[in-house]
Amino acid sequence: MAVTIPRAAVDFLTEEINGISADAQARVLEVLRGIQWTPENVAQCRELVIQALAAVMPTYTTMAAQASADFYDAARELAVGERLGAQAISDFDMRKTEGAVRGFVRFVLDGRVETFNDQVLQRIDYEMKRSANMSVVENGRRDPKRVRYARVPTGAETCDFCLMLASRGFVYQSEGTAGAGHTHYACDCRCVPGWDGMEVEGYDPRSIYDRWQDAIDAKAKERAERNGTTVSEERAAIMAAYGRAAKNARKAGRKSA
Repeated sequence: MAVTIPRAAVDFLTEEINGISADAQARVLEVLRGIQWTPENVAQCRELVIQALAAVMPTYTTMAAQASADFYDAARELAVGERLGAQAISDFDMRKTEGAVRGFVRFVLDGRVETFNDQVLQRIDYEMKRSANMSVVENGRRDPKRVRYARVPTGAETCDFCLMLASRGFVYQSEGTAGAGHTHYACDCRCVPGWDGMEVEGYDPRSIYDRWQDAIDAKAKERAERNGTTVSEERAAIMAAYGRAAKNARKAGRKSA
């Protein structure tokens, strides 16, 4: 008999994660707004940003991971009758965030401080979403029950690549194959664990597949008109790009394993 996760439960998880992300961003933004960049103090200001992130990110990524761990246990209890005792496993690596910040400094050097600030805040959101997804996967690795994952959209808008991933249903055996490398700023897709017979209320992979195909058709038509090519040529190019992106996402997932 199929077991259905209420849509409200998945939406609540998204609200939790978005709230955690917003709070973390607000704390770091307060520091960003107090920094007065000059050509002479770029290195010092950069270190202030890194210090602010180092003070905030470990705690908040753990909070995002805990929200997903709680969701994992609730879903597991519904599906198999008992909880795992899921743990908050964020897989957060401050060194990677520090490296990203060092790269963002190029915007400051171009006089685009607001762009730098935006990139830092987007990085925070990315790390929260990634931590939430990885917590589900890492607990799945600990689970003696066979678990698969689905990528379930929850927001008002979903990017085309996420639609592709979501259109496959509960087929992924790891977040690497579900697209760990595609976690992005403002992504409201959740990595949802599933056991035999598990469904998510309102999650219709077939309908999502149709949306994805419609999006590809529209993009191919627009490109063909712009480039003087055929729709079929542009569609083939788009699908090839999706294939490369999916391969890169799988590689990113294996590296994080």
